[in-house]
Amino acid sequence: MARPQKCRRICSRPRVTGFAPAGEQADGVVVLGYDEYETLRLIDYEQYSQAQCAQKMDVARTTVTRMYASARGKLADALVNGRRLEIRGGDVIVCAALRPECRDTAHCCHRTGGAETGQPDTQEKITE
Repeated sequence: MARPQKCRRICSRPRVTGFAPAGEQADGVVVLGYDEYETLRLIDYEQYSQAQCAQKMDVARTTVTRMYASARGKLADALVNGRRLEIRGGDVIVCAALRPECRDTAHCCHRTGGAETGQPDTQEKITE
């Protein structure tokens, strides 16, 4: 029997959850999960290593490698084939307040007002 998937920790849900090609009718939809979005954000935007990303998301580095490859493939599909990109879904834990390990992070959503505060971490299971 397969081991159950571990919840992935994300900072917050993204403020923008969709993108569409300009000037053309979208040729389908590509769905990027919240966890895949978080790996792109941490590795490409925040410049974390895959090991640092894994620690922040509370998963194995090999899991981050798989999520990152999947996210990049989906992003490339949307860009090359003119598909609409939607960010949604996944089995994630959303941080509700600034965590101690985020104190030196300049772009934490809790510093920029992008997340609700005052609540403990909440586990969300979001399915399609």
